[in-house]
Order: sequence, then structure tokens, then C-alpha cells
Amino acid sequence: MFLYDFHNFFLGGQAILAGVSPYTIPDFLPPFPVAVIFALVAWLPEWFVYLAYLATCIWLLWKLLGKKCIWALLCFPVCFGLYVGQVDLLLTLLVVTLRPWALPLLIMKPQVGFVIAPWYIRHLTRKQLIGTLLITIVFLGICLLIRPTWLIEWLKIMPTVTTYARHDSNLHWLIPQNITVIAYVIGIIISLPLGFLLKDRELSFTVLHLFSPLSNIYSASVLVEWIGPIEVILSWIAVIIVGNIHSGAPLFVIGLSILIRFYLRERKNGNSIFLSLKKSTKA
Repeated sequence: MFLYDFHNFFLGGQAILAGVSPYTIPDFLPPFPVAVIFALVAWLPEWFVYLAYLATCIWLLWKLLGKKCIWALLCFPVCFGLYVGQVDLLLTLLVVTLRPWALPLLIMKPQVGFVIAPWYIRHLTRKQLIGTLLITIVFLGICLLIRPTWLIEWLKIMPTVTTYARHDSNLHWLIPQNITVIAYVIGIIISLPLGFLLKDRELSFTVLHLFSPLSNIYSASVLVEWIGPIEVILSWIAVIIVGNIHSGAPLFVIGLSILIRFYLRERKNGNSIFLSLKKSTKA
């Protein structure tokens, strides 16, 4: 379990350096750009690359949150993501810190992009939007030059939506698997427009996280900026309830807790939670 995902990503990078498809590796399932990025460091010792990854995540957390980063590190989705070496947290921190130029990296993890890209895209200037699109096109072009057939290979080994649904850890955790596809479509229809329109980034991220398709047990790490002691406790209770970290868990409690705190804070300030949307639509 330790470094399970990171090891597979690293093997994917080594496969590219060896001139073979990363999808020959049994447990390599992410989009090809993940292997391309890891190929940049796959010639180094794996332990060294992991320590660099871990140090970067912790440094970015400290830079973003200061002493409050302790709550993030104690929260199950964050610490488990670091334990297995997933990239959800790292991608989120890079985009928040380096925006907008880190946005093209989100093609490495479409699930993360679904949650955090809409708010940033809406707030880009025309120049920034064009620049971001060009960087994304160049990135995808490089991937296609390295392996023109990667998209077909990826689609062939992709698990079914129902298989992925067993790992859902947001509100889709409550949905019976026989209506998974319908639930995902409804969730996208409900949340995606709000993700673009809501003025507050906290609110946009949280709403999209709660309805995003293909979430998993470390997906809530995208909400790292707003995790506090209450979310830490709730995250561990949610995992204990399920008792199996290989499946989904009711980690939607983290998003709901953040929404409640946001509402109480806005109410204390004399604002309506809907004011965020109204202001945004007037802009």
C-alpha cells in the first residue's frame, strides 16, 4: 500500500524512457501525461523522487496555510494521498500557487480538473486564457508525438464506470451503483454551472467536489485550504465507519462541513450564501 500509486506512476515514466507503453504495466491506469511528467525524473532513484514530491507538497502547504497546514496533514484524505503518492494534492497546490500557468497540468488528473479548473478559467484574462490553451495544446502535442496511440491504449484499459463508482467518496457514495451514470450526469448538470458562476473559490471548489464524478478516498484533498479540526475528526470517523480504505467512504462530510462553516460565517457577516452567485452573475 505504501507508495502504491507513486510506484506505478514512476514505472510509467520508466516505461516511456525505455520506449514502451506505460499501459503494459498492469496497474498503470491514469492518462498518459502522468507518465510523461514522471519520465522527467524516472532516471533518478525512486526514493529520492518521492522525498522531493513529499517535501514539495509540505512546503507548498506551509506556504499556503502556514501553521494551519497541520490540520491538512492530519486529515485522512491528505495524509493517505501522501502515503500512497497520489497527485491530487500536488496538482491542487501547484494551481493555487502558480495560477494560471499550472492549469495545463490538470490533464494529468481530469477528476481534479473538474473541481478546480472552472473557477480559474472564469477568472482568466483573455491573454491568460489564450496562453493557457496554447500550453495545454503543446503539452498534449508532445504526448502525441511520444506515443500517438496513447489515447486508444488508455481507453482500452480503463475500468468501467461502475467499477470506479465503488470508490466514490462524495455525495455519489449515497447513490446505488445501478444508476451511477445517471447520477454522474445529474451531478455534472447541477454543479458545473455553479463552479463557473460562484464568486467564492471556497464555495466553487466545495460544490464541485461534492458532485464530481469518479471521486475516491483522497479526492477531498482538493479542499485542503479550508480543512480545520472539525474536518479532521469527521474524515477519520467516515473511514472508520466503512472500515475499508480500498473502497469509497462518506467523505462528503468534509465538504458539507465546509459549506456549513461558510454559511455561518456569511450569515454572521450579514451576507447571504447566495450573494456569491448574484454578485458573480452581475460581473
